Amino acid sequence: MRFRRLLPRYWPEMLLFLAVALPWLSLLALGAVWLWQGGHVRVWAIAAAVLGLLAWPLARLVRRRANEEARLALGDLAEPSRGWNVVEREAWTEVLAAADATPPFGFIEIEPLVASARDIVEIVARRFHPQAHTAWAQFSLPEVLLLAERLCRDVRREALRHIPGVRAITLSHLLWMRRQNERYGTLARTGWRLGFGLWRIARGAVNPIQAAGQETSSLFVERAGKVLSYRLRAYATRLLVLEIGRACIELYAGRLALSDEEVRAARERELAEVSAPPAPVRIVLIGQVNAGKSSLLNAMAQEIRGAVGPLPVTARPAEYLLELEGHPAVTLVDTPGLDERPEQASELRMQAERADLIVWVVSATQPARAPDRKLLDEVRMWAGAQLARRPPLILLALTHIDELRPAAEWAPPYDITAPAGAKAGAIRAAVNAVAGALDLPLDAVVPVAMPPGRASYNLDALWARIASELDEAKLVQLDRLRGGQGLNLRELAAQLGQAGRIIAKGIVMGRT
Repeated sequence: MRFRRLLPRYWPEMLLFLAVALPWLSLLALGAVWLWQGGHVRVWAIAAAVLGLLAWPLARLVRRRANEEARLALGDLAEPSRGWNVVEREAWTEVLAAADATPPFGFIEIEPLVASARDIVEIVARRFHPQAHTAWAQFSLPEVLLLAERLCRDVRREALRHIPGVRAITLSHLLWMRRQNERYGTLARTGWRLGFGLWRIARGAVNPIQAAGQETSSLFVERAGKVLSYRLRAYATRLLVLEIGRACIELYAGRLALSDEEVRAARERELAEVSAPPAPVRIVLIGQVNAGKSSLLNAMAQEIRGAVGPLPVTARPAEYLLELEGHPAVTLVDTPGLDERPEQASELRMQAERADLIVWVVSATQPARAPDRKLLDEVRMWAGAQLARRPPLILLALTHIDELRPAAEWAPPYDITAPAGAKAGAIRAAVNAVAGALDLPLDAVVPVAMPPGRASYNLDALWARIASELDEAKLVQLDRLRGGQGLNLRELAAQLGQAGRIIAKGIVMGRT
């Protein structure tokens, strides 16, 4: 009934289609007639079957090589981001396994794409929120909007790069294509299936052998076409799965990049308790009483910043911005000395949690390492419990090495990698001892000295070690700033006020 209604309305379009298609359809029919009249149908059918059988191993080879080349071509994309923590890397391992197991999409139907994207979302969400009933929904609305913004930007970039003439495509063109599909799409597909089905039946009735050969040939041609497009589809499928997985990890880990305004707001919230100016990287000095923290601070600042004395003189944390020529700009935080008081250890743990890099200051002449080890283990335990944040790296400044035996000798520099004298050997032994006692790698320990009335020793090595970890410290800082994105009453009040003004304005405009 529907075809009868459409025929009077669209007969010019149907005639146009037949005028274009009939010459090619007749070529197929005439070729079949020629094979039948010449008695070559059987030979043609056998040859087509033999070539089709040969195509099977070739198809498997093409698929295997296409998958391998897709992995190689996307090798850089398959690498985890440097800023990811352990949980994020584990989620990425599962995404890579899913990419390896996903067969290439046909990119004709949308359902397989949506199903695969849903699976990737579930894989990543379960890794981050294993106890949540709806793990996939554990993200905030601003993060979803930011993700949509990023995806739209990426799609625009790829469209400009790969779609010819995309700038000339307007919304009216897309609407026209949609209208044509709604108007003729069903009719065209139904007509093609009906016509081709009748042709196959008639062909089988006239010459069954020829029909069987042509059906076999059509099957192999279709499979050959899929195989030839397999390389492109394998590349596109793996690219799509990896991009979805990376976006999901960024979403569920809360690692979507903050805007400049959000970063400034986070810094303002953090610095509300102190009067020090903001700094690129926050380095916290932690150590026992009289370990030499303030002396190290003054030596690194090349001026007196903190008081130094035989008794504890740093009563509360103090932040100092260091901007020295030839060195990276950092904020050094001088903290009170670690002692037996529990409240002091609690304060230092809080400072460690706000650090982008920790420099643990230990005196080479202090035999008691238990307080340092206890607090250090507590900081490590806190760091190990972090899921969506990178913990700060820990370096160790070994001070007072000038006082090691022989105490009267002080003629730097000393080569502790191959110590030639007693002093160099004592320094090397102290480095090994403190690294073992505090369970730190040897390359994290930098021996330094700030002897009164003499030039400081080996501070350039400490600065160089800090500079080598500066990129990592910036990643830690970004994670730390992200961690303060909870509900903020001041921000909520501003949002309510802005929304109230918009509503009031709408009411006034509506009445007028």
